[in-house]
Amino acid sequence: MTAVIARRTAAAAQPATDPAEPRTGPARALRIVASVVANTTLLTALLYFFGLVATQVFFAHFRVHYTLLGQTSDEILARGADGLFMPLAGIAIAVLFVTFVARYLRTRLSARRWAAFLRVCAPVAAVLGVALLAVTVPITVDPEPFRGYPGLPGLGFAVGVVLLAFAWRRWSVTAGRARKGAGFGVAESVAAFLLVSIGLFWAVGDYSASVGTRRGFEVEARVPDMPALVVYSGGSLNLTGDGVRQVTCAQPDATHKYRYDGLKLLLHSGGQYVFLPATWRTSSGTAFVVPRTDSLRLEFGPPDSTPPPTC
Repeated sequence: MTAVIARRTAAAAQPATDPAEPRTGPARALRIVASVVANTTLLTALLYFFGLVATQVFFAHFRVHYTLLGQTSDEILARGADGLFMPLAGIAIAVLFVTFVARYLRTRLSARRWAAFLRVCAPVAAVLGVALLAVTVPITVDPEPFRGYPGLPGLGFAVGVVLLAFAWRRWSVTAGRARKGAGFGVAESVAAFLLVSIGLFWAVGDYSASVGTRRGFEVEARVPDMPALVVYSGGSLNLTGDGVRQVTCAQPDATHKYRYDGLKLLLHSGGQYVFLPATWRTSSGTAFVVPRTDSLRLEFGPPDSTPPPTC
């Protein structure tokens, strides 16, 4: 009888758990896996979106529509990873710093002082969140004055949503409503995740367009230093432009009857060559998109090399 009473007393002493928020077992493992998959999917989508926008803007700089080149998903993702490497590293460092500071304070402060610290942080986070949203939301109507700050409006919107979500969560815990409204908590988390994702896509879209434009000008500045290109063709390609010269080969039995010099190779993708005149400029340059075929032969030489007058 005593053993039965002891078991009942121990069971009554254990805190009641909310079935809506499982803390152990397979349900919690599934929540963790779902969270990791969601974040990985979001990161992949951001990398692809960055690469796609940067690709469009970069080739538009050379007046070539990117769809002509059949850019693969790997190429677009690589371009996105290259462009977002430093911003992602900066964001990760900032998150780690905040996390380390929070953990340090949690270990150094007593439970009462930690609770008081959180009570102060909640209204501060709410005020900052409202201020960020008040500044960034109107930018969607007139983004022109903020073109010089690519990525910051969207990032500010995402941070504002995170701060408001933190403040609301702290208020719910303090008011004792976190467990009573578990269903609403799931909806709030989903809505916050969507809003933060929108802010990140906004930031990535602005920043990637800026990066694509900058890289277009960087490549343009390097055109004179690219290897000189000579194109041999079995038929006339009718390539005309500043400094581009067509030479007809004298040998009647030659496989390649035409030669074109004064060119630079910008890119080969999707079975297409993109050639630029050696003197290409944004104001007047012409880009040539030529399909790769067996009748073409490319020869590369030093940037300032001059091919002979005949084949």
